[in-house]
Amino acid sequence: MGQERRTGVYLLYGLLTSAADLAVGPALRLRRFEEHRERLGIYPPQLLDALRGHKVVWLHNASVGELLAARPLVRQFRDGLEGWKIVLSATSLAGRSLAREVVGADGGVLLPLDFPWCVARALDAIRPALFVFTETEIWPNLLRGLRRRRVPAVMLSGRVSPRSFRRYRWIAPFLRRVLANVTLFGMQNEAEAERIRALGAPAERVKVTGSLKLEAAPMAPAIAIASDAPLWIAASTHAGEEEACARAFVTLRERFARLRLLLAPRHLARLGDVEEVLRRHGISFVRRSTLRDGRWCGEPSVLLLDTLGELAGLYGGAVAAFVGGTLVPVGGHNVVEPARAGVAVLFGPHVESVRALAVRLEASGGAIRVHDAVELAERLGELLADPVKARHIGEAARGTFAGSWAAEQSFRAALECLS
Repeated sequence: MGQERRTGVYLLYGLLTSAADLAVGPALRLRRFEEHRERLGIYPPQLLDALRGHKVVWLHNASVGELLAARPLVRQFRDGLEGWKIVLSATSLAGRSLAREVVGADGGVLLPLDFPWCVARALDAIRPALFVFTETEIWPNLLRGLRRRRVPAVMLSGRVSPRSFRRYRWIAPFLRRVLANVTLFGMQNEAEAERIRALGAPAERVKVTGSLKLEAAPMAPAIAIASDAPLWIAASTHAGEEEACARAFVTLRERFARLRLLLAPRHLARLGDVEEVLRRHGISFVRRSTLRDGRWCGEPSVLLLDTLGELAGLYGGAVAAFVGGTLVPVGGHNVVEPARAGVAVLFGPHVESVRALAVRLEASGGAIRVHDAVELAERLGELLADPVKARHIGEAARGTFAGSWAAEQSFRAALECLS
């Protein structure tokens, strides 16, 4: 009965993807969707020519943050697998653009849609000898296609948030069959390892290899920011949080007249809404994309970051950084990047997706938890009024994640799958 149920669910997934295929596949062949054509497994001939005759590592990172965090792993593969080619993939056009700029990689592409024929075309074109994916990007048809070609599929820096775990448990019988196609699960910590085992991952294939985000190298700043006035950063904000940040900023400007704010919404599609919030509070702002020569002198007083991939390199010039997705029930975003830059970190009560990291930061004295706009303004005011205290908290944050070994451990684990 159990086997019939699992087979039935897999059949249902196949029917759903087939229906999506009928709706999406023909549209992507149209000229106006040409930049998305790689989602059909159609890749540039020049890339395929460069790969021909070489073994290929295909490394997939869903988000821009994961892509940036994977740079040390790319170096490990480049140094440790002589003669191999490295292809990076992402799920967005912005991610693909960044993938093409990563030093050590031989190309950046879009991940194919999880339709059987798209997956087959992509795998036949790139012919990977090893497929690595970070965090928890589980695509059933892709993983099945890799297994049928006897290509090791390795999850690294793997995580299953408590929220995702609750959702996945509803499809545990199906997920167990999908996870059987993964050669190795390299999880961020033992709690993540226990969750992936509970979802059906074979226990003997699960290891703890650490979090790649803990050792992502700081980026050089892409914007020249004048250092003669205090700056705080609000990163990866969601609806409701921009309002809180605007109110805090207005309050703080009464005490710190030269204060500046770099505001980076999580989703750029919301920029119009964010601008409306700033206007409503009478706050002058400029979009990063309009800066001439990439310089911001501090006027207008708010810089609205409307680009991707630059935030990590800007933390170092800030007194403090508020990490979004935490004042509203989203679950939180990357608290490691500002910490590694030596910046005091602030976040709200909703840290379900980054709980282990948030707890470590608080315990080390490198982070401050706030609950609303009033408390955000109060804690920021204390840091602005006492730069020595802010520096001490920032150094504690930096020390929290010093000496990570995840890239090396991840590489070694992946290497074992090739033997």
